[in-house]
Amino acid sequence: MDKPDFEELLYIVSGVIFLALLGIALEFVGDYVIGDIMLIFSVLWALSIFLFMRYIERKDEKGNDENEE
Repeated sequence: MDKPDFEELLYIVSGVIFLALLGIALEFVGDYVIGDIMLIFSVLWALSIFLFMRYIERKDEKGNDENEE
């Protein structure tokens, strides 16, 4: 697996930080269930962005290989 681009990492990290901080804030307010859900959602957010970017990257590579022939 290739090393991810900086922009790709920036999208993943920004989404995770936002959702994790929101989840932690909800934990402090006392809404534990929603806070836990937001923390889990932040991990799923990171995975979905990473997998989507990988899919697009592979699709672009496949298109470039066909154009070279």
